[in-house]
Amino acid sequence: MTVGHKVLLADPELSYLSTLEIMLLREYGEQISLELVTDAQYLDELFKTPQQIDILVINEHLWKDDYQRQGISNVFMLRESETRGRSEQGFINIYKFSSAQNVINIIDGVLRRMVGEKQHMDGRLVLVYSPQGGCGKTTLAIGAARALQTMGNRVLYVDAEYLQSFGSLLGSTAWADRALVEELAVGRFTKETLERNIIKGEIDYLAPMQYSLLGNSLEDLNYVALIRIMLESLDYDFIIVDTSNDFNKCKMELIELSSQMVTPFTQDGCGAAVMEALLRNINVTDEKKYLLVCNMFRPGENNALVDSRIWHMITHQIPYQADIQTKDDVQDMFMELAYSLI
Repeated sequence: MTVGHKVLLADPELSYLSTLEIMLLREYGEQISLELVTDAQYLDELFKTPQQIDILVINEHLWKDDYQRQGISNVFMLRESETRGRSEQGFINIYKFSSAQNVINIIDGVLRRMVGEKQHMDGRLVLVYSPQGGCGKTTLAIGAARALQTMGNRVLYVDAEYLQSFGSLLGSTAWADRALVEELAVGRFTKETLERNIIKGEIDYLAPMQYSLLGNSLEDLNYVALIRIMLESLDYDFIIVDTSNDFNKCKMELIELSSQMVTPFTQDGCGAAVMEALLRNINVTDEKKYLLVCNMFRPGENNALVDSRIWHMITHQIPYQADIQTKDDVQDMFMELAYSLI
C-alpha cells in the first residue's frame, strides 16, 4: 500500500481547514500527508519550485493560473458561490459553505482510489426505479452515473430492463455475448465473462442484451444474482442499476439489496397517482435511502404534487432538459443528485 499521499488544503480560514484536517486524518490517518496553507504569499513561494502534490483543495481567491505548472492531477476548487461540476480547466468545483462532510465526500472518491482501499465505502448498489413509465428514468440513471464518475468514483451502469435500449444514449453498438446470457440463466458467473462484457468508456456499463429478456428466456429476477456477484467481486464504488417499472419480486429484492433508491416521477396527475400507489406499498420515509425526484420539472405547468403528501418528501427537482440552456447546466443538475448519493 502506498503511504503518505500528499494533500494540500489552502484557504484563508484556518478554522475551516482545521475541521477538514481532523475529518481526513480520522478517516485516512498515516495514509495521507496533510499540509494546511492560509497565506497567499507563502503559497506563491511554495509553488515557485516543483511540488509532489496528489490532491489540492484550494479557495478560488488563492488560485493562480501559474499553479497549473505543477501538473496536479486532482484539483478541487472551493467556491464561495453555489457552483457545481467542473470548471473550464477541468477542476472540480465545491461549494465552500456546504457542510464539511460534503466537502470530504466529494474528494473521497479520489482519495480511496489513491490509497488502494475502499475504506468505509464498499461497492454500493444504487437502484433507479419508478413504477411510472416515461418519467426519464434511464436518462436520470446515466446522468447520475456520469456525475459520480466525474467526482472520481468508479461507477458501473447496469440495465436490467426487459428491453435494453440505453446504448443510443452512450453512442454504443456493443451487445452482451452468449456466455453472459447462459450464465444469467443458471445464476452462476465467471469473472472472465463479467469483465469481457463490461464496456469501458465515459462510464463503464454492462453490455445490453440484443434481444429482450423474454427472447432470451430470462426474467429481470435473473439479474439479482448477477448484481450480488458484481457487488462482491468487482472493484466499483457504485453500481447503478436501471430497472423496469413493474412492481414485482425482483424490485423488492433489489430494494432490499440497495444502499439507496432513486425514484423519479413527473409532476402531472399520473405521476402523483403512481407515487401514491408506491407509497402504499413501500415505506420510503428514510430520506438517506430513498431519494424521490420530481423529474422533467417545469415550474410554469400544473403541478399535481403540491397538494399531495408527496411534495414535502421530494429531495430533488430536475428540470426538463429541453428547457436547460447549456450542457454544463445539465451536468450541474446531475451533480446535485450525485452529491446525495455519496
